[in-house]
Amino acid sequence: MKKLSIMLAAIVISGVTYGAQLELKGGFEPWREGNNSYSNFDEGGSLGAEILFNAEENPFDYGIGMEWKSKFSGGNGDNILAETKANAFPIYLTGKYGISDDLFYLVGRTGWAMYDNSSAKDGFYGAAGIGKEFGSFTLEALYETMDLSGSSDMYSSDRANLASIKIGYKFGENKRDVISREKEMAMKAEYEKQQAEMKRIEAEKKLEAEKILAAKELAEQNRIAQEKADRELMLNKYSSLVVARNYETDKLDAETSNDSIFTEMNTDLAKEAGVVKVTSYTDSRGSMEYNKKLSQERADKVADEIKTNLTNENIEVISEGLGETNFLNDNATFEERKANRRTEINFMVK
Repeated sequence: MKKLSIMLAAIVISGVTYGAQLELKGGFEPWREGNNSYSNFDEGGSLGAEILFNAEENPFDYGIGMEWKSKFSGGNGDNILAETKANAFPIYLTGKYGISDDLFYLVGRTGWAMYDNSSAKDGFYGAAGIGKEFGSFTLEALYETMDLSGSSDMYSSDRANLASIKIGYKFGENKRDVISREKEMAMKAEYEKQQAEMKRIEAEKKLEAEKILAAKELAEQNRIAQEKADRELMLNKYSSLVVARNYETDKLDAETSNDSIFTEMNTDLAKEAGVVKVTSYTDSRGSMEYNKKLSQERADKVADEIKTNLTNENIEVISEGLGETNFLNDNATFEERKANRRTEINFMVK
């Protein structure tokens, strides 16, 4: 018994050392029978332990186990256990294979049965059955057979047969569960990494889109501001713009004229709507009526040239001769009077 205890302790220690699962079992054996129907025994029980190793790629567990079986009492007939009422101590190798999506598993055992009475000789032990896991708990139904004659033959003439129900509890995690969890965690980590990468890319795209949009908005603002500035500059350009000056006395043609402005005006005012007012002035020589009439003729001549070049129907051209008014100087010298003889244009937005 001492040797068996030491052996059991060694099995447990080695199994735990190598990361195996430890399963403690308690069993009820409602049917015990000898090698013939005349050798029946009372009901019994068992206590045991198994060290199980888990295959990684398929639902198979394998390991080593040991059990203590209560005395085979109440027996009759020609059977060694019936005579000795011995306890049995099977030591065995076991294998368990999951079936039906691991809802159940098949159980197999093969080993050696020992007895605490010298009249029963140690011999072959075997078992087969089916089991089911409930979390860390297990439930197994087994058919077991033990040789009593020192034989390794499972069909020897002197043996005991049993039907047992065993309840077990496993300590430690199943290696497949650990691997599955690690894979799941790795997949989750990879998924989270991919999601983070997608979010990063989306954030970068969003930021880039925002930058592009901001750049477009800034460009549009700059364009509008530039157009506004250009328009203001253009409007200022056509504010009291002198297009003809230094008229000869009593002449409609100016000594100095800006003919190119008429072409520029057609381009500048292509999108505008308003009034181009042509105003002409004279010096103080001659009567006021004559100077007014002369300035009006000069203004009309310039207005006709503008109308000839303008294509924008939204622009109205009017002319006015103001005669000897709005002098630029004292109008005292020849040069001063010459400078006052001029025609100006003003553009007024509607």
